[in-house]
Amino acid sequence: MLNAIFNIIKGAVLGLAMIIPGVSGGTMAVIFGIYERLIKALHSFSPSSLREAAGLPWGAERKTRLGALWDRHDLGFLAQLFGGALLSILACSHLIEYLIKDHPNPTNGFFFGLVGASIIFPLRLMERKSMVELACGVAATALTICISIYAAGFAQGHPPQETAMPHGLFNYARLAICGCAASSAMLLPGISGSFILLLLGVYHDVLGIINQRDYLLLVVFAAGCTVGLVLFARLINLLLRRYRSPTMAFLAGLMAGSLWNLWPFREAGSGGPAWPAEGGSTAGVTILAFLAGAAIVGGLAFYGRRPKDNSGEKQTAEG
Repeated sequence: MLNAIFNIIKGAVLGLAMIIPGVSGGTMAVIFGIYERLIKALHSFSPSSLREAAGLPWGAERKTRLGALWDRHDLGFLAQLFGGALLSILACSHLIEYLIKDHPNPTNGFFFGLVGASIIFPLRLMERKSMVELACGVAATALTICISIYAAGFAQGHPPQETAMPHGLFNYARLAICGCAASSAMLLPGISGSFILLLLGVYHDVLGIINQRDYLLLVVFAAGCTVGLVLFARLINLLLRRYRSPTMAFLAGLMAGSLWNLWPFREAGSGGPAWPAEGGSTAGVTILAFLAGAAIVGGLAFYGRRPKDNSGEKQTAEG
């Protein structure tokens, strides 16, 4: 029961990360030590899973087959994780919108500390450190910074729309495709799924249908996210299995690159990074929020100092 509660809490934090531009759900999964377990669980799904699920109501030993399907896909873990994420998204979407609009510096400062300190986690999971891993990390950092700069410019040129998204086949397809693309990015630490939605021009639409509780559009968007998660997880699982250290270095680079966008102090005119002294009256609170975020990760690192391997991650996550 306690493990289920912890998984729901972790899912709630992932849900919050999913709706904050610049914060990656994949980063939070790495911090909590459940990243590889999540990838493996999503990778286990295939068309044969659907055929097996469709055959459950018929035949003998239905309970046994259901238990085998449940265990093979780690459905208990996924249900707890995504259930917590859904609850936090529905409960906190208004709060997140308020914090981003009215208190952006302390909010970004907290996540800057959280993400910056958490880079230690993928570095721990690297089995070797060479020039190949260094090149992967540098490339990922540069990629994330470029995406952040482009997304910031795109957002300035496309202010949010106040009207609700209308129903229709075109918008259903648009939401499903955008959900598929954004959920793929959610699995990459440092790449924010919300940023991808921002680039695709639907971030404010999605936040609007969450706040307005438009459940039909939410179901369409969630279906697209599910397809993207399952498909992209297969690629990441392959990379982790065959190229573990370069992949972990790339993930660490993605997280490092995301700090460019999360840096809370910005110049008033250009919006570029600035020193804390130029951050105005919120500089002190922002620095405290940064220290709080770093302290949280430091506590997690202290209690999980042993490197995690593939076989032991599930046990570690449950413990």
